[in-house]
Amino acid sequence: MKTNLRRSFALLVIASAIGAAMSSYAPTVSAQGLGYIRGIAFADANGNGKRDIGERALDVARFKITNGGNFWRCGAVFGETPFQVPVRPGTYFVMPIAGPGEYPTVPVIRVTVEAGKSAEADLPFGSNPLAVAENCGAYQPKRTARVPMGVVESANGAGLTTLTRLIDQAGLFETLSGRGPFTVFAPTDLAFAQFTEEELEALRADRSRLRAVLTYHVVPGLFKADQVAKALGLSTVNGKLLIVRTEGSDVFVGEARVIRTDITAANGVIHIIDGVLMP
Repeated sequence: MKTNLRRSFALLVIASAIGAAMSSYAPTVSAQGLGYIRGIAFADANGNGKRDIGERALDVARFKITNGGNFWRCGAVFGETPFQVPVRPGTYFVMPIAGPGEYPTVPVIRVTVEAGKSAEADLPFGSNPLAVAENCGAYQPKRTARVPMGVVESANGAGLTTLTRLIDQAGLFETLSGRGPFTVFAPTDLAFAQFTEEELEALRADRSRLRAVLTYHVVPGLFKADQVAKALGLSTVNGKLLIVRTEGSDVFVGEARVIRTDITAANGVIHIIDGVLMP
C-alpha cells in the first residue's frame, strides 16, 4: 500500500511539473475553433507501431507536439487515461519521448486536426537496454545516446531513427559502417515526416531511387563544420554536386539548413540538417 501511495504521489508531482512547464513555455492557442490531439502510450511488443491485443498501456510516458514551425508543446500521459491537447486545425507532428531503456518504434506521428474533432496519436515504445532518456526541448530534435560506432550507429545514437532505418532498407548499412571516411548530412526525423506515409512507402519500394537519395547525403572524406562552411560545393557518393551556401551565421547544403555539426563517428562525421535533399 505504501509503495502504491508513493508511486501515485510521484506521478502526481511529475504531472504537476509538466503542466507548469507547459503553461510557462508553450505557446497558447485560442479556445475557439480548436481541435484535439489525443492518445495513450503503450508497450509495442512486436514493433509494428500499432497497439495490438495484449499490449499494455505504460504507467507514464512523455510526448512532444509541433507543427514544424514555432508551435510546440511537451506533456505526459498516464496509463489508460489519454492525453488531450487542444490545437488549431492543421497538420502536426507528435513525437514519443523515450525514457531509459525505451525507444519510439514510430519516431514521428503525423496527424491532421479538424476544428471540433480529435486526431488519434497513440505513442508506441519498444525496449532497448542501450537507450537513455530523450529530451523535449522547444526547438531541438530528440536525441538518444547509444553506443557510438560507425556513422550509421552514431546517427542512430543522435536520434535519427528514420534515416538509419532507410539506410538499412537500402542495403547501405555495411558500406556506411565499415568503410570511409564519410561526411554525412543527416535529416532529422521531423524532416522525413514532411513526406506523407504514401510518399515514404513509394521511396522504400523503389530501392534504386532510395539509394540515390541517401547517397546524395553522403560525401567521401572528412569535412568538419568550418570546412563545409568554406566550400562552394561538395561531390557526393551519388556522383552529383551538393551546393553549399551561407546566409549570415547559417550554413545551407542544398535547401536544407545545418542545425548541428561535427558528430564524430569511427569512420566519419555527421552534420544534422533540417530537410531532405533530393537529387
